Amino acid sequence: MKQSLSILVTACMAIATVQVSAQTVLTLQECRQMALENNSQSKIAQEKVAAAEYDSKTAFANYLPKVSATALYLHNSENINLASEDQRNTLSNMGGSISDISTSLMADPKFLNLYMTDQTVKNTVNYIVQKMNTADVEGALNQLGQDLSNDLSLDIQNVYVGAITVEEPIYVGGKIRAYNKVAAYAKELAQTQLGGEDQKVIVTVDEAYWQIVSVANKMRLTEQYVDLLRQMDQNVEIMKQEGVATASDQLSVRVKLNEAEMTQIKAQNGLALSKMLLCQLCGMPLDSEIMLKDEMNDSLDIPLDTVSYTQEDLYENRPELKSLELAVNMYDMKSRIVRADYLPTVALMGNYLITNPSASNGFANDFHGMWNVGVVARIPVYHFGEGINKYRRAKSDVILTQYQLEDARGKVSLQVNQYEKKIAEADSRLEMALKNMENAEENLRVANIGFKEGVVESSLVLAAQTAWLQAHSEEIDARIDRIMATVYLRQATGQLKLNDSENDK
Repeated sequence: MKQSLSILVTACMAIATVQVSAQTVLTLQECRQMALENNSQSKIAQEKVAAAEYDSKTAFANYLPKVSATALYLHNSENINLASEDQRNTLSNMGGSISDISTSLMADPKFLNLYMTDQTVKNTVNYIVQKMNTADVEGALNQLGQDLSNDLSLDIQNVYVGAITVEEPIYVGGKIRAYNKVAAYAKELAQTQLGGEDQKVIVTVDEAYWQIVSVANKMRLTEQYVDLLRQMDQNVEIMKQEGVATASDQLSVRVKLNEAEMTQIKAQNGLALSKMLLCQLCGMPLDSEIMLKDEMNDSLDIPLDTVSYTQEDLYENRPELKSLELAVNMYDMKSRIVRADYLPTVALMGNYLITNPSASNGFANDFHGMWNVGVVARIPVYHFGEGINKYRRAKSDVILTQYQLEDARGKVSLQVNQYEKKIAEADSRLEMALKNMENAEENLRVANIGFKEGVVESSLVLAAQTAWLQAHSEEIDARIDRIMATVYLRQATGQLKLNDSENDK
C-alpha cells in the first residue's frame, strides 16, 4: 500500500513538473521589453522621432542652393510683324516708287535746267538711265523690299523655352537658422515624449505584473486556509462523534470552508484574468500559458536601493518638464521666424536660358542659350502694423509656455514629495504587517493547541484562522505597495528605465 502511494505521489509530481515546463516563465524585465515593443503609443512616438529627423534634414537643406529646371512649349496662332501692313506693301513695291521718282525728276524744270547746264549731272543721269534701260531695276528693288518685309515678320508659331535656375539665400533675417533650431528642438521633443511613453508602459506593466504576483500568493494562501478548515472539519467531526463538539460547531466550520472555497475559485479566476491583461500588454495571445518568475517565490524581495536625485536632475529628467522647456525654446525660435518675415532678404540668382526661336539671333528658328547672374533684394516697407502684432503674438506664446513650465515644476515637486511620503508609509505598513503576521501565527498555534485539548471553542479557532489569513494577505499587499512605491517615485523623478527591475534585487 505504501509502495503504491509512493508511486502515485511520484507520478503526480512528474505531471506537475511537465505542466510548469510547458508554461513560459517570464521575468519583469522580459515583460517590460515585450510591452515596449508591442505598445502602439510607443510605436507612434518612435515614428514621430523619425519624422522629426526628416524635418531636421529638410531644415538644413535651406542652407544649400536650390536648383530648378523649367521647360515650356507654346503654340501661337499668328506671327509677330515689326512693320505695319502699309509699310510692308511699300517695301514690296520699292521698284515702282523709284521709277516714279525718276519720272518726276525728268519733268521738273529746275532739274532739267541743271541737267542741261551741268555736264557732270548730265553724264550721271545718262548713265543711270542707260543702266535702268538695260536691267530690270524695278524688279530687283521690289524683290529687295519683299525680302526686307519678310525679315520684319518673326516666326513664333512654335516657341520652345528651357531654363535652369540656381538660387542661394544670402540673408533672410535669420529665418533659416531659426528653422534649423526649431527642427532640432522638435527632434529632441519627440525623443523626450518617446521616453515618457516608455515610462508609462513600464509602470502599466509593473502594475499588471505585481498584481499577478499578489493574486498568486493570495491564492496559495487561500489554499492553505482551505486545508486548515478541512483539517478542522475532520477534527470537529471526530469530536462530535465523541460528544465533545456540537452540530453547530461543525456547521460553523463548514460555512467558513464553503466561503474559503468560493474565495479560492475567485482567486483562480482573478489570476487568469490578470494574466490575460499582462499577455495583452506584452502582445501575446490571451490564452498563453505563462508563469512569472516572482509568482513562484514564497517571499517577495523589497528593493534595497534608494532613489537619489537633485532638483536640477528632476527638471532635466522628467519628460513633461523637459518637453515644456523645449516648447519654450521652440516658441522663441518661431517668434524670430515671424520677425524675419519683415526684415530685408537678399538672395543670389543664376539662370541659364535656351530658346527657340533664338532671341539673340534675330528670332531665327534654332536653339540658342544665354546665362545671367544677379542679386535679388526684398525690403518690406509698411504693412500697417501687421508684422509687429504677429511678433507680439508669438512672444505671448513664449511667455505663456514659461508660465506653464513654472506651474508644472511646482506640481512635479509636490508629486515627488508625496511619493517619498508613500515610501515611508509603505515601510511602516510593512513593518506593522510583519508584526501582525507573527502575532496571528502565534495566536493560531495557541488556538489549535487549546482546541485539541478541548479548552478552546471552535469559534475562537475560526477567528484565529481568519486573523491569520488577513495578516498574511496584508503582508503581501504591504510588500507589493512598497515595490510599486519605488516604481512610482522613479517615474516621478524621470529615472524609470527598462533595466531597473534587475537593479532592484
